[in-house]
Amino acid sequence: MAGFQIKNFTSIVASMINHMKGTQNKVTDFRVGSVVRTLVEAPAIEIEELYQQMFNGLTQAIPVATYRSFNFDALEAVAATGLIQVVVTSSEDDVIIQAGSSFKVDGVPVTYVSIGDTTIDAGDTTANILVAASTAGTAGNVEAGQGFTVNPVPQGFVSATNAIGFLNGRDEETADQRKQRFNDYIATLQRGTVESIKYGLKTASLSNADGIQTERVAAASIVEPYVDDITEPTGLVNAYIHNGVGGTSAELVTKAQKIVDGYRDVNGNPVPGWKAAGVVVNVAAATEVEIDVTGILTGRPGYSISNLIALSESVLSTYIRSLDNGETFLRARAIALVMAIPGVSNFVPSLPATDLTSDVPEKYVPGAFDISEAA
Repeated sequence: MAGFQIKNFTSIVASMINHMKGTQNKVTDFRVGSVVRTLVEAPAIEIEELYQQMFNGLTQAIPVATYRSFNFDALEAVAATGLIQVVVTSSEDDVIIQAGSSFKVDGVPVTYVSIGDTTIDAGDTTANILVAASTAGTAGNVEAGQGFTVNPVPQGFVSATNAIGFLNGRDEETADQRKQRFNDYIATLQRGTVESIKYGLKTASLSNADGIQTERVAAASIVEPYVDDITEPTGLVNAYIHNGVGGTSAELVTKAQKIVDGYRDVNGNPVPGWKAAGVVVNVAAATEVEIDVTGILTGRPGYSISNLIALSESVLSTYIRSLDNGETFLRARAIALVMAIPGVSNFVPSLPATDLTSDVPEKYVPGAFDISEAA
């Protein structure tokens, strides 16, 4: 069966004229501008449009039908979440920070809202407040060490800062990202393979009581010990995960282990795991290895060098966090990302001086940044 092909205006007109020439001999003037050719070209325009509409319909319908057949919905945007440490002066009374309190940080157009009531007991001065961005997506991601304002202001308020960055916000999945994830999914339908286990690990996430995602597996890698040591059992697999932010929790490791092994849901129904029967998969958090970046940045006239340096550090931090476990840090890639920032005319990093290659159980994370203006 031949595939669907689009016919353009010229082909349609040629086909119609050829048909007329082959079926009668009374009409012979098919020159451009003739009455007969004009009568043929008018419907040809409409037919060409129908071909285009059919093609567009098929292009849109094929992925929709495919995704629906597999119940493969696009991933929705996820709001950034994290802890803000609130400091107050010592008081003889409890200080309550109410659920719904809003936290703002300069330069970020997103408000962070506290999830539940938090009480700072009398005599205590600090509390960690779980907050979620009011707007889902990466717009709510902020680095660590930001100062927040609070509304309503708690009694004796001193400061509010985040010791760990809010970096788990995620935009809605794009069509290309969904397609790639679907390809990965199809490739792992035969469970028990290395790629299947990695895919299963990346489905693990944690959410709070309000259903807000607080942590997920962003990177996963597999080590089969017997490949390097034949004395190791062939049915042993070591898996390493990372949350993409830092400080992968024991709870996330436990959740990933449960998903890989298989379990029973709350109704007692079995949920198959991702490993083969008889295979032992040990899940652990990947070891974090910091990458320090130092360099000299030259800006173009009219651009704020302080803003360019801040953007450069943000871009490099995002690149490092995007690396999978054991993935190589490419110095040229880091330079290209900084050079792509509007206003940057040159960037010369002194550290790292070369590409960096980590072991599979390791995950690169951003370290100290020291980017300065060219003299």
